[in-house]
Parts: sequence; structure tokens; C-alpha cells
Amino acid sequence: MARKTVKRTLADGTIKTYSYERASKEPRARTVAAIVREYTASHQYRGMKRSSQTLYDRCLNEIVTEYGEVEIAKIKRRHVLAQRDALAGTPGIANEVHKVWTVLLTFALDREYIQFHPALRIRKLKGGEHSRWPDALVEHALTPGVLPEHFRRAVALAVYTGQRLGDCIRMQWSDYDGSTISLAQQKTGKKLLVPCHSALRHEMDAWKATRGESTATTILVRRNGLPWPNGDHFSSSFRGFILHADKHGRPLRPEFTGYVFHGLRKVAASRLAEAGCSIHEIAAITGHSALSMIEHYTKESDQFRRATAAITKLENWRKAK
Repeated sequence: MARKTVKRTLADGTIKTYSYERASKEPRARTVAAIVREYTASHQYRGMKRSSQTLYDRCLNEIVTEYGEVEIAKIKRRHVLAQRDALAGTPGIANEVHKVWTVLLTFALDREYIQFHPALRIRKLKGGEHSRWPDALVEHALTPGVLPEHFRRAVALAVYTGQRLGDCIRMQWSDYDGSTISLAQQKTGKKLLVPCHSALRHEMDAWKATRGESTATTILVRRNGLPWPNGDHFSSSFRGFILHADKHGRPLRPEFTGYVFHGLRKVAASRLAEAGCSIHEIAAITGHSALSMIEHYTKESDQFRRATAAITKLENWRKAK
């Protein structure tokens, strides 16, 4: 950096030379949109799985639409809260936008674009989680004829493997050896070898026998026999079928309204818990890295199992007396 030199004559006539660092120019104001562009070009963003990037892109678009031209240093806690509360009608989306705000502001703080993080310790909105499908609804969905066969097969694969939608539609026949399915999870990259439940083996062997002339390599296909392009396409198609109305405007399948495919992952984890599996055993199937998430998925099952054990002990104690 260039230095400024100043000469001063002291009282005794001595000339003294002083050298100073030149004052740096004020940093260029950085808008929220500029920080988003820098963030999406960073290794941090580019290192994420494509599915995670897609979710982040949606949230970043919400942020830029609302605050893109605002200087990042002028973003206050109230702005983050205001945007979260404006999306409160869809708590899941509201919480995701808040999460991405937190990541973006941390990115800016690390690079000294802001002096403090204004969005720390903001609580998530309640709700917004994908509900577990009731057991009766799962069995109903697995009954041939209730759902179109291409949807019924997807339900079966999710219930018996515990995998995310994206991983289910990517599974190929070459991944199935007659007793196990091997996969690398799209979100985490984790490699799993999942033993097939006898009911799933029976289903898959039947599906394989009826493939006919199909050239699709994936286990799950659309009605036309072609692979699903992505999870969003499947979700949109499934939701469209569920909400398709009759001539009176009533959904043809009202019992499925409000449930999404991801709720089947909770079904799989909860059934394993109800069967007495440990958290680590469940994680070996679902691929969860955060065991706390499995605890969250299975807390209702664990509560009922422990409560049942408690009542059994109480009854045995009374009999013993």
C-alpha cells in the first residue's frame, strides 16, 4: 500500500519526516444480490449436491426478489423475520428461507462484509414438516388398484427401503441382485447396501417378470414406461393425480390429500423402531448421518413402545402381588 510522507520543522529547527499509511478508500457497497452471486460462485455452494443447490436456489430467489438491491450491511434482524413471517402460510418454505438467510449472512460475515450476524438464534416456525403416513393409508396405497401401478410401486419401494424420492427413482435393475439393493444416496453420497424385505422381493420379482420389451433401466418408470426425469416431476405428477377433481370439484383421492412422498421415509424409520431396531440399525437402512434426525422421525414410535412396555411391567407387578 502507498505511504504518505510529511515533513515537519520542530522548535529547535530540526526537520522531522513522518510516514503514514494512506487512508484506504471506502469499500464498495455490496448488495444482497451481489453477495448471492458471490456465494453461488463459491466452493461452499458448488460443493453441495445438485438437489440441495436446487432447494437453495429457490430460497435465494425469494431473498433476492425481496431484498436484492439492499446493501448487505443494512440487513437487520427485522428484515429476516419479516420475510419469514410473510411466508408463514407455508412453514416449511419459511424455515428454509430463514436457513438460507443464515448461511448467506455467515458467508458475508466471514468475508468481513458485515460486522455482526443479525439472524442468529431466530426460532423456526412450528409446523411445515412432512407428516408420516398413517399405517392404514400406507396399506391402502399398497393395495393394487387404489393408485395407478407406477405410483403404487414407488410407494412400495419407499416404504421397504426408507430412501428419499430422488434415490428411489434413480434405482436401476442392475442395483438389485435378487436380495439386496445397492445405491449411493444422491444427497449425501453415502453408499448403502439395503437388504430387501420379503414383501419387496416378491413385488420386485413380479415387476421384473412383467417388464416385457421395456428398455428402461430404472426400477420405477412413468405410465408410458420411461424413467422419471427427476423428483420434482414425480411429485408434481403424484400431486396432480391426488388433487384431480370429479365433475363436482371434489378430489378423487381425498384420503391422500396433505401427504407427500417424503412422509414414507418416516414410515420406514418408524416401523423399524417399532420392530425394536436401534438407532444405528435404522441409520444403516435409511442412511441418516445425524442420529438426532432418526430420533425425531421415530419419537412417536419410541414413546408408544416404551409406554406399552411400562404398562406390561405394571400389569406383571400387580399379578406378582
